[in-house]
Formats: sequence, C-alpha cells, structure tokens
Amino acid sequence: MLSKSCAVIINDNHTDIVVNVYSNRVFLVVSQYKKLGSLLTVAKESVLREFNSDIYSTKVIFGKDEPEIHAASRYIAGELNFDKPLLVSICLKDFQVETLRAVVKAVKKIKPSGKTTYCNEMGKFLESLGRKVAIINIDPANENMGYKPTVDVSELVKHEEVMEAYQLGPNGALVYCIEFLEKNIDWLIKKILNLKDHYLLIDCPGQVELYTHHESMNKITEKLGENLVRLCCVNLMESHHCSDPGKYLSSLMVCTTTMLQLGLPHVNVMTKLDEMKRFSDKLDFNINFYTEVLDLNYLLERLNDDTVDPQYKKLNEALVSLVGEYSLVSFIPLDISNKALLLNVKNAVDRANGYIFGGNEPQDVQTLLACAVGAVSETERTASLDTYI
Repeated sequence: MLSKSCAVIINDNHTDIVVNVYSNRVFLVVSQYKKLGSLLTVAKESVLREFNSDIYSTKVIFGKDEPEIHAASRYIAGELNFDKPLLVSICLKDFQVETLRAVVKAVKKIKPSGKTTYCNEMGKFLESLGRKVAIINIDPANENMGYKPTVDVSELVKHEEVMEAYQLGPNGALVYCIEFLEKNIDWLIKKILNLKDHYLLIDCPGQVELYTHHESMNKITEKLGENLVRLCCVNLMESHHCSDPGKYLSSLMVCTTTMLQLGLPHVNVMTKLDEMKRFSDKLDFNINFYTEVLDLNYLLERLNDDTVDPQYKKLNEALVSLVGEYSLVSFIPLDISNKALLLNVKNAVDRANGYIFGGNEPQDVQTLLACAVGAVSETERTASLDTYI
C-alpha cells in the first residue's frame, strides 16, 4: 500500500488530503471540516470515442447524497485518472470548479508518505559517506519501493495472497503478515546475520496500530536485539500536522505511545519541511515550538478555541498533561533533499544506537566527539531552517 497526505490552503480554507493506494482500489480523502464527508465509489464505465473522454458512475455509501458531490467526484476522478476503482470521501465548503482544480493540483503534487523515501535517500546518503548499507523491507504491502531491498518480507509472505486466501481487508492482511513474520522470525534473523558488515535500514509498515496496540513489532525488535542488532526507531511525522493543533497533539500522542510500547532508542523526525511554506501563515507558533515541543498549554488554548463541548476540553487538558508529564518527544526537522538536515538526522540516529565508524568513513577524533555530544550550534541549526520559514 502506498500512502500520501498533505495539508494545503484552498480559498483560505485549511484542506486535508490523504491518498491510500491499495492493490485493488484507491482511497482519496478531501476534507475542510477536520472530519470525513460523504463516501462514494467512483467507477470508470466506458470511453466516448467521439469526445475521447471517460464516463464515471458514482454511488454514495454513506453521507449526503447530493448532485454536487457526485459531480465533484466525477470531476476529480476524471482529472486524476487513476487506473484502479476510486473510493472518495469529500467534505468541502464549496464545489466551485476553481476549488476542485486546486484539490486536483494538490493531489498531483503530494509526495510519498516518507518511510520508503527516507530509507532510499538515507541509504544513498550513507553510502556516499562510505557505509555499506543494506535496506530490509518488512512491509508486505510495500508495492512502490524506489530501491532494491537486500531482504524482502514478500519472499516469506505476500500481502495480496493473504487478502485473497482469508478474505481480509488491507489492514487485517497486514496484521496477519506481521504476526506470520513474528512466528517465523528465524527466517529474518538468518538473513540479517549474513549482513554483519552492513549498516541496516529496515523499512517497516506504516500502520500505526502495529506500534501502539499490537505486540508483534515489539517482539520482532526484541528478537533482533537478542541477536546483537543495535536498533533505533526512527518515527516520521509530516510537517503539515503542525498546521492543525488537533493533528499535532494526536501526533505527539502516537509518538509517546510508540516510544513507550517499543522501548527502543527513538528519534522522531518531522519530514517534508520543504512543504511548510504552503501553510506557514496558518501556523500558530514558530517552528521551534513544534520541533522542541515547548509549553503545550499554549497549544491547549488553540485547541479549546475550536471546542464547544466541556467534555472535549477536559479531554484536551488530559492529553496535553499526559504528553507533558512524559516529556519524551521532540522532532528533528528534515527536508530529504537537504544534505545538512540529513546529516543532523544521521548523527542523532548514530548517537541513539551507539554507532561509531565503519567501512571507509572518515575516522577523525573531532568528528567522533561532535557526533557523540551532538555538537550543532544554535546558529548552524537556525541557519539550516531559515529557508523554510
């Protein structure tokens, strides 16, 4: 499964867009109300050869059944021209052509969700520094890898075959595959032990419940640790979550829960920093507030501005208090095309998992000490972010 998301400003309205590409369909969410809207299926029926245009049929599964929603769904489907059936949830404040064009433009510009891109680009970056890198894919639903994995879990279990054999949905099949990998962990350990001279990048599934509620990933990492693999969990959060206080708090909760559940050295990374300019005028605070996770009482004020029900205000207070009490989360900003920011992330991960030097890397004492203590001056750190603010 390929997952992409972004937040953009359309007609001065905050707009969340999510695209999930499954083996048998595409799920598109477009919302300006911070919730799911009407859910429709969109199917390509035929081609009118005279006009060289496709005909789409739409059907509402739930939500409002209004002509403008059907028309908007057909327009979006026609412009995006997915090669699979489309499931779309639309919740817009208006359905003008200009609005729909802006939605289509935003969808076309969305970059991949991050983890696979991170593994690919970080792998190339580390190789340029002299490391011998092996990328291991344990995401059975990873269909769009930009790299050739040294080890691929699809050799052990195939996501699509599980869906067909057990009549499971994409998420259910993914959970089955990870449980199957856990039971056959010796297969993975044997593969990894053949890579003793390599630096490993493990591309994991993106479904958050595998890290917050399920035990299999925890047990897999424990088994790898028992075989002297020094792991560090790199958790990616997209920068557009900062544009909405509720999404940002939700991300903090996910990061905190994952850190406690896995019990590994942990580095949280705020990705797609290059896209922050799109919504920078909608940010309530400067970038340091979001990366350093400063006083969340200020965030609570913004949350309560959008909350009417007193019960939700109490819930917001409890969540903010929980994140603040543990005080575990901070983020390292990353634009995957920026070598300086990639180096910052690399150094943070090296400190977390105890990596020193290997292969053909430069091994001078100054570099070693700088990596060990995280010696990045405030001037250097601020200068690297100036172009994104």
